[in-house]
Amino acid sequence: MQVPLELKRKYIQRRFQDLQQISSSLEEDDFGPAARIGHQLKGNAQTFDFPQFAPLGIQIEKAAIAGDKQTLKDLLELMDREVNLASRLFLH
Repeated sequence: MQVPLELKRKYIQRRFQDLQQISSSLEEDDFGPAARIGHQLKGNAQTFDFPQFAPLGIQIEKAAIAGDKQTLKDLLELMDREVNLASRLFLH
């Protein structure tokens, strides 16, 4: 099934919100949002034609469950690069 461009754009915009939410929650050592977002990301990335996000979602979820703040920060940097790359393709 072909995913409409508008849905892809909304998906990418939501990833920017996810980045902010994870970053904010990590400042308070709250790993719950990262675990939830990572789980959702691994589950819905393929559906929206962004398969590169699925492994990242898996890693984010695992690091959050382990309470590994440094790994989560590193993964957020990687996610930020991937989301920005996707946004250049679909938001402009």
